[in-house]
Amino acid sequence: MARLYCRRSDDHVGFIIVILAAGTVWAHRVVFTRIEHLLPVIWITALIIVGLVILTRLGMRINKNRRLYRADAIDIDTMTGLEFERYVAKLLKTRDYSRIRLTEYYDLGVDIIAEKDGIRWGIQVKRYSGLVKANAIREAVTALRYYECDRAMVISNSTYSHTAMELAWSNDCILIDRNRLVSWVLLG
Repeated sequence: MARLYCRRSDDHVGFIIVILAAGTVWAHRVVFTRIEHLLPVIWITALIIVGLVILTRLGMRINKNRRLYRADAIDIDTMTGLEFERYVAKLLKTRDYSRIRLTEYYDLGVDIIAEKDGIRWGIQVKRYSGLVKANAIREAVTALRYYECDRAMVISNSTYSHTAMELAWSNDCILIDRNRLVSWVLLG
């Protein structure tokens, strides 16, 4: 039914480096206890290892985000609806949304549920080639109670009709159009 997006721990490099460093110190513990003048060297080495672990993890995270951001507007336009929903869910994660999950395949007006700053968002995702009409906003706003959400948002790779923008404004629904979505992709 619903699928929860959670952080994978694919990167074990930092953990492996710490284990190797700890093993090296343990294996040479007799040497270290006999030669007390090496203690400052040990501390400096430990700090360098910790710094390398932090830099490695940071580099892996930056590289992962770069791969995510490489999908430009043309790539977005060639995605299927479900691929676009999954892509938007990943983008929301980079924008500090949490507890992100896709609703069932045949949703009732909300494709993604996410939380940010104590607000539970019902998000309708529309991958269109033309204008997004007011019906998309209507679907998102009316589904809020069903999905127990506080606010609505509609995200599209296209633009919105004037009526859709008026309806969104009057219902406190946030609209993310093509330009803003691309800026999310580029700026993270």
